[in-house]
Amino acid sequence: MDLPQQSVPTMRRHLRWAVPALIVIIVVPPVVLYTYFGKPREAEISSSPASVAPAGMRVPEPMSQTQPKANSGGDLNTAVKHLADKMVKDPNNGEGWLLLARTYGELRQHKEAANAYAKAAALLPPDAAMLADWADAYVMTQDRKWNDEAREIVKRALAANPKHLKSLALAGGEAFDRADYKTAIDYWKRIKAVAPADSMDVKLADSNIAEATARMSGKKP
Repeated sequence: MDLPQQSVPTMRRHLRWAVPALIVIIVVPPVVLYTYFGKPREAEISSSPASVAPAGMRVPEPMSQTQPKANSGGDLNTAVKHLADKMVKDPNNGEGWLLLARTYGELRQHKEAANAYAKAAALLPPDAAMLADWADAYVMTQDRKWNDEAREIVKRALAANPKHLKSLALAGGEAFDRADYKTAIDYWKRIKAVAPADSMDVKLADSNIAEATARMSGKKP
């Protein structure tokens, strides 16, 4: 959607919920990776498993220095290659595809992540977090543009969990992008109904609702 130049600053806060609305940095625990492709390094063995940031959160918990990061060298790149090779030999392992998708996401390899999420979703029970992350990665492969396939994935996510924050945020961002402000407001109100009252989710929802309301009335945000 083309926006007037003067609206860009006010849109920045909204774009945190538009696609790639809530890109979640998934920290892949070395202990989990060990399950799939072998013995981790000694330093990784001594570290405790990292907490995977829950889907719907914008900011992940701080990563410890022993956790693999995309910008820390070749560790995660090597891990994802080994895991991808493993999945060629074990293509019916849904949990393996999900782990691979999250690892690709950490590396910002959106096309590979989306493909792995698709395979995981075909093998695993419906899960809102997985489906929302798939939609997020998929839209990134489409130059951040929504299409019917992306909308269907979010629809499936909300069917799995109507209160899932990231799914609601993605749906609201998609509706806003096509100027369906009433629908966007409805999704953001649903976020307010389930998120803690003092959370950033609610603050962003209020801000976005105000902006969408202004656009509905023809006022400049």
